[in-house]
Amino acid sequence: MGRPPNPQAKADLLGKAAAYVLQHGLSDLSLRPLATAVGVSPRLLLYHFSSKENLVTEVLAQIFQQQAQQFTAPDPELSPAQRLDALWAQLTSERMKPFLRSLFEVELRAMDGDQHYAQFAQVVLQGWLEITAAHLSDAPQPVARMLLSSLTGLLVIRFSTGDEQGTDEGYEALKGLLLDAAHL
Repeated sequence: MGRPPNPQAKADLLGKAAAYVLQHGLSDLSLRPLATAVGVSPRLLLYHFSSKENLVTEVLAQIFQQQAQQFTAPDPELSPAQRLDALWAQLTSERMKPFLRSLFEVELRAMDGDQHYAQFAQVVLQGWLEITAAHLSDAPQPVARMLLSSLTGLLVIRFSTGDEQGTDEGYEALKGLLLDAAHL
C-alpha cells in the first residue's frame, strides 16, 4: 500500500501551480513544464490531483479565492458613484491583469463547449456578480448583471489593447447612465 496523501504537500503544490498559471496562463498548460516549474514530477501532480482537469479546476478555484480576497467591501458611507469608482480602481489595477486573464481564458473555453470549464465559469461568475452587486445599493439583479457584463467588456478592451483613456471614458459613461437611471 502506498503512502496516504499529504494535504500540506498538496496545498503547497496548489499554491505554486496557481502562481505558475497566473504567470503563464492556461492556453498552453502542460503537466511536464508545470511540474518542472513547481519542482516535482508530472506523476506526483497526478498523484495529488488525479487528473489534469482536476488540477486545473483546483488551481482556478485557488485563483478565484485570491481574487475575491483582494476586493474590499464597499464603504457604506461612500456615495454610489464613489463605490463604483472604488470597484473600477480595483478592477483596473495592474495586479488584477493576471487574474482576469485566467478568468477570461476559462470563459472562452466554456464558450467553446468545454463542460468542465463551463461549470466552473458559472460558479466564478456568480461570485463576481455578488462582488459587483455589493457595490450597488438596492439595485435589482439584472442591473448588477448588466454592470458586470459592461465592466468585463471594458476590461477586455483595456487589457488587450492598452486603451486606458478610452476604457476610463467608457466607464464614466456607464456610471453616468446608471446614476441617471437611479439604479444606484
